[in-house]
Amino acid sequence: MTWRRRPTPRRATLSRLAMIAVSLTGAVASSPLRAQTIDKVPGHTAYLEVMVNGESTGSVARFADRDGTLLTPVDELLDLGLRADPALADAQGMVALDRLPGVTWRYDPAMQRVYLTVPDGQRMPAQLGTRARERPPVTPGTGFVLNYDAYAQPDTGQQLGLYSEQRLFHPGGVFSNTGVATVYDRSTRYVRLDTSWTHADPTGMQSVLIGDMITGALPWSRPVRLGGFQLRRNFGLRPDLITYPLPALAGSAAVPGAVDLYINNVRQYSGQVPSGPFVINNAPALSGAGQATIVVRDALGRDVSTTVPLYVDARLLAPGLFDYALEVGFLRTQYGVDSFRYDSAPAANGSVRYGWTDSVTLEAHAEASRGVGIGGAGVLFKLPLTGVLNVAASASAAGGAQLGLGYQWRTPRFSIDVQGTRAFGHYEDLAARSGAPMPRALYRATVSVPVARNGNIAASYVNLSDLVYGASRIGSLAWTAQWNRRTSLTASAYRDFAAGSSYGASLTLTYLIDSDTTASATVGRDSGNPTVIGTVSHATPYEGGWGWQVAGQKGAGMWRGFAQANFRGRYGDVFGAVQDLQGRVSTQLGASGSLVAMDGTVMAGRRIDQSFALVSTGGVADLPVLVENRRIGNTNRSGHILVPNLLAYDANRVEIDALALPVNTRLSSTRLSIAPALQSGALATFRIESFRGAQVMFVDGEETPLPPGTAIVHLESGGRTVVGYDGLAFFGALGDDNTFRAETDAGVCTARLHYRASADPLPRLGPVRCAAEAP
Repeated sequence: MTWRRRPTPRRATLSRLAMIAVSLTGAVASSPLRAQTIDKVPGHTAYLEVMVNGESTGSVARFADRDGTLLTPVDELLDLGLRADPALADAQGMVALDRLPGVTWRYDPAMQRVYLTVPDGQRMPAQLGTRARERPPVTPGTGFVLNYDAYAQPDTGQQLGLYSEQRLFHPGGVFSNTGVATVYDRSTRYVRLDTSWTHADPTGMQSVLIGDMITGALPWSRPVRLGGFQLRRNFGLRPDLITYPLPALAGSAAVPGAVDLYINNVRQYSGQVPSGPFVINNAPALSGAGQATIVVRDALGRDVSTTVPLYVDARLLAPGLFDYALEVGFLRTQYGVDSFRYDSAPAANGSVRYGWTDSVTLEAHAEASRGVGIGGAGVLFKLPLTGVLNVAASASAAGGAQLGLGYQWRTPRFSIDVQGTRAFGHYEDLAARSGAPMPRALYRATVSVPVARNGNIAASYVNLSDLVYGASRIGSLAWTAQWNRRTSLTASAYRDFAAGSSYGASLTLTYLIDSDTTASATVGRDSGNPTVIGTVSHATPYEGGWGWQVAGQKGAGMWRGFAQANFRGRYGDVFGAVQDLQGRVSTQLGASGSLVAMDGTVMAGRRIDQSFALVSTGGVADLPVLVENRRIGNTNRSGHILVPNLLAYDANRVEIDALALPVNTRLSSTRLSIAPALQSGALATFRIESFRGAQVMFVDGEETPLPPGTAIVHLESGGRTVVGYDGLAFFGALGDDNTFRAETDAGVCTARLHYRASADPLPRLGPVRCAAEAP
């Protein structure tokens, strides 16, 4: 990675010195470093090579002589990587070098150079590690997606169920509708779930939604289902953006050399560094506390290392980032039961977050409806290397209040998370109005400590006080140990101190049979009842194939057996399951997938929940397609294949295997970069052309092959080539009747070929006589 101090669009290169015939007429002597004087020629200007601390900057800058000193524009100093206060400049924007704090200079008229000696404090740090990802242009698409999940339980009253989503996408937005249809004992019912239209703006990082939604919320507020209008910040539209503060690791190099960055003793960055101060930006993501070590190595191999502590929390916002979600509409009630049940009173909800500094993130939240009025604020504050403290307080129009307090600290050796909220008085929010009672208090604490080499102990405690469901105080303890690459052991225990009869403990042994197959065995007690569970499962391959699971359980006076098989193909997933519960056998069948209408074709495929691409090869069938070097499948008879699960607004590399192409085809590229919009499809078209080509043997009037190197042209297409050995020449655009003209040492000759396509995609034709033209 190359280094830079700042962009230099105005900076001249050394090659301009040869074109500049302006020079200073003397030298200046007002500093101990100046041995010459400059003739006082008002307004005299020169372009000089600039040396900083004995090193060439590789650039020239404009200087002016005024009363025996040198001046240069502020922009020139900035381009050279020097700090320059605009307040030091005169009316023409020129700064005298004598006014720069700590800077001394010397002019060499013979070499047309100016030598600057600059302290680190006056130099702008070289920016290292600034690997900004290019934002790929969004690949627009228009089409329709039908997702479905179907299941059947034939031995329970012939119950059938179908979840479906209808999605219409267009560059202007996405319309979506979801619902569930059920058939039970000849009774059919359909319940609409969500209907919405969404428009996303990646440049402004915001989304607009009209329809059914889940409102935005903060950790100390609760989301609700609403039907109406939403405007929100959507950082997901910018996958290249890191939203939380990252440490900028700084150092200084006495001479040019190499720099390495280690995070927790793992090297994360290597690069070259110039002399002077530098900053390594965009250090690798780190969660919690860690240690960064910067090692600077000069040309002689001498090392200078600096170690600094770090703390990173993704809950914080980077300085200047603003996050928000604003909604107005009507509360959704009886969701999943009634298709169109909304509260009669309008409601409004809003949440905002702002990154004030690297250490402080501010929050605010408000809700309003009939009988509900809430407003509150919060702050996340990063303590110096000891975690993050969060505080929040809100009040209701009915005289209630809620307070929240929490602390989190995570290190490689220890982590703790303590959070608590408590409501006072008549504090009710929109979620309570929609039917979810407001907890009066919720306290939780989690502590995790690594033990031995591959083990971990975690303890947690949750205290919940609810006016409807009562109180619960649950404590749990878990220990996990990884014996080797294949075997792990987990022991856990819990107890509800508010209900003395609720407790349990278990011990689980897990063994990895191969990369896709796992076996586990669990023994334990749950509220005094012994339990034994055994499971063997094989994961369904992403690229397609079979997966299965077999399990058995005995405890609490009952036993249960379960078996399931899954198959994943290019057209979707299917499964079948059998369960035996105390001798009562039940079965279940299911299938999931999608239908996509796009590019004039309708295709079946796997379920598409996010973004996807439709690959088109122009009718070339059975062509292997890969995404990020992972094979997805082969194109169908029409030359199409669906590629699901792509990253929205990010570059997805889609490739075809050119080795599988027929020999009489050609294409401009085997790889495309696709960036579909959110929940939309993009068309990835590989333009593959078939041609009628052949190797043709040309001979002269004496049946002797034309000599190698003979220039020959196909008159109908204009294609030119040269004859190779044995009189052979290749042409890729032959018609039924073809005329060729060749230039030999003996003169110009003409050949004619009548050609009919054959089963051989690249035949060898001839010999074809090239008859000499009359002079």
